[in-house]
Amino acid sequence: MPFRVSYPTTRLFCAAALFVALVTAPTAHALVQEKRGIHATDLYRIRTASDVVLSPDGQRLAFVVTQIDSADNAYYRHIWLADLDGGETRQLTRGKVKDGTPAWSPDGSRLAFVSDRGDNGRQIWILPLAGGDPKPATELENGAFGPVWSPDGTRLLFGSELLTRELKESARTPGAAEPRAAMHGSMAEIRRWLRNNARDGEPAVITRLDFLGERDLTPIETWSHIYELDLETGESRRLTDGPYDFYGPAYSPDGRRIAFAAEITPDIHPDYVRASDLYVMNADGSERRKIEVPGYTISSPRWSPAGDRIAFTARDTVEPSATNTVLGVIEIDPSDDAVPPRWISRPLDRSVQRFRWAPDGASLYFTARVHGTVPIYRAQLDDGEIRQVVPGDRGVLDFDLQAASLAYIVTEPANPSEVYHANADGGRERRVSELNTGWLADVHVQPHEAFWYPSFDGRRIQGWLIRPPDYDRDRKYPLVLEIHGGPHAMWGPGEATMWHEFQLLAANGYLVVYTNPRGSGGYGYDFKYLIQRAWGEGPMRDVLIAVDSMVNRGIVDENRMAVTGGSYAGYLTAYLVGHDNRFAAAVAQRGVYDLAVFFGEGNAWRLVPWEFNVYPWEDPEILRRESPVTYAHRIETPLLIMHADNDLRTGVSQSELLYRTLKVLKKPVEYVRYPREGHDLSRSGEPLLRIDRLLRILEYFDRYVGAEAEARATRSRGN
Repeated sequence: MPFRVSYPTTRLFCAAALFVALVTAPTAHALVQEKRGIHATDLYRIRTASDVVLSPDGQRLAFVVTQIDSADNAYYRHIWLADLDGGETRQLTRGKVKDGTPAWSPDGSRLAFVSDRGDNGRQIWILPLAGGDPKPATELENGAFGPVWSPDGTRLLFGSELLTRELKESARTPGAAEPRAAMHGSMAEIRRWLRNNARDGEPAVITRLDFLGERDLTPIETWSHIYELDLETGESRRLTDGPYDFYGPAYSPDGRRIAFAAEITPDIHPDYVRASDLYVMNADGSERRKIEVPGYTISSPRWSPAGDRIAFTARDTVEPSATNTVLGVIEIDPSDDAVPPRWISRPLDRSVQRFRWAPDGASLYFTARVHGTVPIYRAQLDDGEIRQVVPGDRGVLDFDLQAASLAYIVTEPANPSEVYHANADGGRERRVSELNTGWLADVHVQPHEAFWYPSFDGRRIQGWLIRPPDYDRDRKYPLVLEIHGGPHAMWGPGEATMWHEFQLLAANGYLVVYTNPRGSGGYGYDFKYLIQRAWGEGPMRDVLIAVDSMVNRGIVDENRMAVTGGSYAGYLTAYLVGHDNRFAAAVAQRGVYDLAVFFGEGNAWRLVPWEFNVYPWEDPEILRRESPVTYAHRIETPLLIMHADNDLRTGVSQSELLYRTLKVLKKPVEYVRYPREGHDLSRSGEPLLRIDRLLRILEYFDRYVGAEAEARATRSRGN
């Protein structure tokens, strides 16, 4: 029997003021004809900026541009340079390479960066800006990453990874003979032979807890260590030791000390450790000491300009899933004894993403997700005042601050990625790149109309509507409900990854609706925590009431509605169609459909104990209740399931389980498996496979709710 979940909507529609549209009347049809809509193949045109860094004097700006080579079906990344004093913006590096993480030398004459050019994988290269080709600075077997200049420009800190075997070999006495290994002989010789096979992954011998990477098994531990390169001699040496991970090194302003984060746990295997601590050591690696910040995991330490304080980001280790990432500052007295940290961003109740010290050390700049946008904030250290420096209905994806200059990368509905420059107070903003403005001049890009609505329990939920370019007020349109993953992610005008998909759906005649239901980031800790032990019912009702709101506006053809989402949103899509049949089609992508199986399969398995406070053997009933496969027998909506072969984050058997269950039940279901790719297919997968995914979703919706479905309905009415 058909069923549908209905909710009271009287309060929702009694006052038009509840809907706060941020943009007004759609473009007239006559004007739309001058431009075309977004195509799937426009993926090849989109260029994205990242890794923005200002020169020490704030007059020049380096950044990385990623673009797709359609002939090679590959991504390439190059470094660009902008002269901020009225000069040009130009490309510095070229070729079929992936360059990234540029870092200015203190005198502004050179750029260190990471590149896969050459024959040794990712290494540190140095480019002289006065002229000449980049030269390799490192030649480590396992590559190098994260260059950091010393204040005097004579040294570079960087990171590299080592296997446990390599750590042991580096500690072995020179000249010591390798014991004999054989397939026969003594048991000691046999064991050595077996260990050698396992070392080469033939076979994989698994003894660790975290044995899954993103696409491959990781049976053998790797350790991230800190190295220092002497630029005069060209010699590198490792500053850290042991089977531990060391992250984010930073020189003190005088170059005498290094701050970093590390997981140093002599009595606990690192797979069981979920916290990094803050450390300081001398620049030669000696006198390492931990700076106590109990109850938090620490990352990204940065010295203040005066060298008397360290700022860092931190997350609570007691409630690690929904908790906010906070910005802290700890003072270091002359004897290196630390006082308790001051939590700078806590009054904002939002997760901090990136931060920088102001040049005078009196404030900290940071970004945070807020109501679908990502502004830059400035926090004054003297009085704690926090205010937006770079606001707007957009997202700042990266930024840097030097002298009186602020540089940042922006995504917004009108343009997926451009680089901007402003004064340190946010004034006199100007765009310094033209990555996408050229091709977008001939394309119609739709705005996002924001609205707020009360949900079933009175909480205000934020959503957005995108209309087709040729929108006609006298017509009703098919609708696609897009759901975000996470579960604690946030969508909005400041979200870059969905720019192309949203615009493509709108260009093909769909109303696109997306929301930030309970559990989303950007609305405070309490809002995120609402879905603890309850992933399904509350978020489902939130997104369905958003659909009700569109229907009640009279703009939606109720018989032509579809829903889709990936990862957690794949979960919620499947959960939703198991509880409500208003949608004519659904696409569940890379989702989790059985939480108990997810615990045993995906590399994100810790979400089960973090989000549900149980292990499967402790309370199997709650995992059964919250799993979409439990309600598979109630699904009547035609469902397309998508997954990638090498997705180890959610585990590909999740999709196999749901598909087989629905096929046995003779439900309307199709299944698509993408080769070679992992969980991030839609964002960073092979370009041709990304386009296939987009067009396959479009084709599926067209069959059930788009032009083909409308034509069938018209023929049926004619008969």
